[in-house]
Amino acid sequence: MSEEFRIHHNVNQLLQLLKVDKGKAEEHTETLLKSRTPFVTTQVNTHSSAVKICEKASKPKEFLQKYEELKSKNVRNLDSMIHFLSNLNNKPSLHATLTKNAEERGEAAKMIPISPSSILGTSNITLPPSGSKLTPKEISELRSTLEKATGPSSALGLIPSAESFRKTLREQHNARRPRQHPIPSSPYWLAGDNSRKYLTADFVYDSSTQHPSVPVNDFSVHMQEQEIVKDVIAILSGFEAIYILVRPPEDKYGSRRFILDPSMDVSLSEMVKLLLPIASSHSIVTKFIEEKSRFEYGQVNHALTAAMKAIIREHRSSLAQLDDLCRNENLTLQRLLFLLQPTLAQMSKLAEIATAIDKGHCIGGSVLSLLHNKTLSSIGNKVAEQLCSYLTQVASVPYLEMLEKWIYRGQINDPYGEFMVEENKKISKEKLQEEYNDQYWEMRYTLCRDRIPVFLLQSAEKILSTGKYLNVVRECGKQVHCPGAREIVYNMNKKEYVQQIEEAHNYASQLLLDLLMQEHNLKWRLKSVKRYFLLNEGDFLLHFMDLTEDEMKMPMGDIMPTRLEALLELALRMSTANQDQYKDDLRIVLLNYDLITQLVRILSIDTNEESTIKALGPTELNLSGLESFAFDYTVRWPWSLVISKKSLTKYQMLFRHLFYIKHVERQLSSVWMTYKNTKRENVYSKPWFMEACMIRQRMYHFIYSFQYYMMFEVLEPNWYTLESNLETAHNVDEVLDFHNDFLQQCLKDCLLTNTQLLKILSKLLMLCVSFCNFMQSLNRQLDSKMLKESLEHSTLSGPPTKSEVKFQQQQVATTSKEVSSHLDELISNEEYQGIVRTFEKNFTEKFLELLDRVSFISREQGQHVMYNIIYRLDFNGYYMNKLQQSSVTSSSTGNN
Repeated sequence: MSEEFRIHHNVNQLLQLLKVDKGKAEEHTETLLKSRTPFVTTQVNTHSSAVKICEKASKPKEFLQKYEELKSKNVRNLDSMIHFLSNLNNKPSLHATLTKNAEERGEAAKMIPISPSSILGTSNITLPPSGSKLTPKEISELRSTLEKATGPSSALGLIPSAESFRKTLREQHNARRPRQHPIPSSPYWLAGDNSRKYLTADFVYDSSTQHPSVPVNDFSVHMQEQEIVKDVIAILSGFEAIYILVRPPEDKYGSRRFILDPSMDVSLSEMVKLLLPIASSHSIVTKFIEEKSRFEYGQVNHALTAAMKAIIREHRSSLAQLDDLCRNENLTLQRLLFLLQPTLAQMSKLAEIATAIDKGHCIGGSVLSLLHNKTLSSIGNKVAEQLCSYLTQVASVPYLEMLEKWIYRGQINDPYGEFMVEENKKISKEKLQEEYNDQYWEMRYTLCRDRIPVFLLQSAEKILSTGKYLNVVRECGKQVHCPGAREIVYNMNKKEYVQQIEEAHNYASQLLLDLLMQEHNLKWRLKSVKRYFLLNEGDFLLHFMDLTEDEMKMPMGDIMPTRLEALLELALRMSTANQDQYKDDLRIVLLNYDLITQLVRILSIDTNEESTIKALGPTELNLSGLESFAFDYTVRWPWSLVISKKSLTKYQMLFRHLFYIKHVERQLSSVWMTYKNTKRENVYSKPWFMEACMIRQRMYHFIYSFQYYMMFEVLEPNWYTLESNLETAHNVDEVLDFHNDFLQQCLKDCLLTNTQLLKILSKLLMLCVSFCNFMQSLNRQLDSKMLKESLEHSTLSGPPTKSEVKFQQQQVATTSKEVSSHLDELISNEEYQGIVRTFEKNFTEKFLELLDRVSFISREQGQHVMYNIIYRLDFNGYYMNKLQQSSVTSSSTGNN
C-alpha cells in the first residue's frame, strides 16, 4: 500500500473518531504530505513542554506524578506525546474542538444506566442481606469474588495489586516459554498470605506491643543512652526494640512509622529521630529484595537484588561491629550518628531506587533505564554516583549477556521477556510465499520500546538489524563466528559498548549481503523475474500467445491449467529463455478476479475495509483466460526475503497489465492484417470504412505509445536505478528498500496505484477489444471463403488446363461481384455506421478523460514522470486543445 494512501486513510479514521466533517480530509492529507521530511528530527524539549502543560492544567501535581510514572516505565513516544499536548494548548481552535467532543461523549456516557454488576464487571456477585452472619468459608469466597471483580481487568481501571501484577507476569512468561519449562510459581510458604509472618528479614509488625511499664526516664541519662543505643542497633537490624516500637506503613513502600517512648530525654530523642530513616530505608530495601527475587520479575531484577543483598550484608556486618562496641560501652548515640552518616545516604538512595522500580512496575530494560537516569542525576554527589553506577553495572550483566548472544550469534535467550528484541514465532519464513501482507522482515523480530535501556536507545535500530542479519544467515545453515566478539560491559563514562555494537553490525550486514549477492546471486534471480514478469525478453511470450490463442478466449473454468503449463514449457524451450537456469520456477495461475479487484484488495490491507472485502469472497465475474491469466514464481529462502509474496504480487500486477495491453495490440494488428486485402475490393474508399480504419489507427497509436512509455520510460530507467543502487548497498535493509522503491515507483508510474486512472484505462482497453471483435465479425459476414476454397480446390487437382483457368477466372469474377454487392449493402447499413461512430465517440471521451486525469495528477501531486504519457499520446497538442475548449464551453454554460 502506498504511503499517500495510508496517510489519507488514517486522516479519515481520525476525523471519523473525532466526529469532525470529513470534507477537509484532502486538505489535511495534503498538509501532512508536504510536511514530510527524509531527515531525522531532533528530540523535543520535554521539560519546557511539561511546564507549559502544567501552566494550563487544572491539576498540575497529578499530571507531573503521572508523567514521572510513565517516564519510569520508559513508555514509547512519551516525549512526542508531551510535545503534542503542549502544541495543542497553543492552538485554541483545535483545543476547543477536542474539548467539545469530549464533553459530548461524557454527556452521552452519563445517559447510559450503570448497574453495580456492570461496574464490577460481573453479574454473579450476590451480597448477603444486611445483618446476616457469614461463615468463614463464605467470607473467603466473597473476598475472592470481590478481588476478581476489582482486579486489573476491572472496568473501574484500578491500579493492579502486587499479587495480580505478579500473576500477570507469570502468565506472560509462561506464554513465551515451552510448556515443559514454565516459570515456576513461588512455594506456598512464600505466598504472602501472612501465614508465615516471621519468614522475613523485614520488621514483623504487631500492633499489640506496647512500651514497658517502667519508663526509660527512670534510668540515669548515661543508662538511658546505653539502652537506647541497643534499641537503635536492633531497629537498624530489622527487629522491634523495647523503647522504640514499629508500626506498618500506609502503603507497601511508604516510610515506616516508629513510636518512641514519650519519657525519653529530648536530646536523645532528637538524635534517634535522625537515625530512624536508616531503619525505614532498610525495611523498604529488604522488602524489595524479598519480592523482586521471585522468578517472574526477571534476571535484571534478580541481579539488582543480589547487588542490594551484598550492600545489606555489609550494612549488617557494620552493625555487628557497632553492637560489639555497644557491649563494651564504647558507643554513644552521637558517635553512632557520626559513624552511620554514609549509611544514611546510601540506604536512602537504595530505598528511593526500590520505590521507583516498584511504582513503575519496571522489568528488564526499564530497570536499567531508571538506574542510568539515577546515576546521571547523582553526578556531583560522589557517594550516590558510585552507588548508582555499581548497581547499574551489576544489574546490566544478564541484559548485556542477552545482547551479546543477539549481536554475535543472532539468538534470543530471554525467558522472562526483558530484552529489547522480541521474537514472534508465529511468523515464519515459509509465509513469505503464502501471504501478501506477510511482514517477516518487519514483524518476526521487533523492538519493544519500554525494554530498551536509555544508554542503548541510540543504537537500538542497529542492534535489531544486527541480530536479524545473523539470524537469516543461520536460517541458511551457515555458522556465525563474529571475529570481534568480546564481553560487553556497562560504563557510563567509557561507552565502549557503542563501538562493539557498531563493529558487530558491520560484520553482520556484510556477511548477509555477501551471502545474498554473491553466493546466492540475487541479481540474476531478479533478472530472471524481470524476464518473465516485465517482459524483458518477450519472444517466449509471443510463442506462448500463438500457442494458446484458442485457450485464452475460453472462459476461465473451461481451461485446463496443465495444458497451459505444457505450452508454456514448450514456448520457453523455443525462445532465448531456454538458457535461464531458473525457468523451471515459473508457473501459471488463473486468478478469479480482474486487475482492478486485485488492486482494491491490496489497498484495503491494514484498513477497516479489509474484513468487508474478504467477507465478500471471490468475485463472480465471468472472466476469460486472458483476463484471469497470470504468472507465479517459486522463490526459495533466502531469495524470498527480497522477492516475497508481496513483491511477487506487485510483479504480477505489472505483468497482467502488460500482458493484456500486448493482447490488445495483437488484436488491433490482426484487424489490420485481415483488412489489408480489402483495398483491392474497392471498399477502402467508402467513408464509413475509412472512419473505422482511422479509429483503429488511433487505438493502435494509443496502445503502442502507452506500451512504449511503460517499457522504456518507466520500467527500464527504474531497473537501471535499481541495479545501480544494489551495487552501492551496504546492508540488506537497503536492498529491501531499493527493491520496494523500484516496485512502488513502477506501479505508480504505470497508473496501477490509482483506481480511478486504472478504471479509465481498463475501459479504453475494453473499447479497443470490443472494436476489434466488431471488425472481425464484419469480416466474417463478407463470406469470402467461397473464393478461397475454389482456388484451393483448383490448386490441389494439379496443373490447370486453359479451359480450367478460364473457368476459374469467371468464377473469381462472379464471386467478387457477389462479395462487392454484399459489402455495399453492409456499408449502406446505418446501424453499422452508428456503431462505428459510437466507438469513436466513446474512445475520444475516455481518452480525453485519461489525459485530463493524468495532467491533474502530474500537476497537483508532483508526479512529473506522467507528463511523458501526455507528450507521447498527444504529441501535437490536439487533444489538450480539445480539452481546453470543452472546459471553456462547460464553464460558459454553467455561468449562463
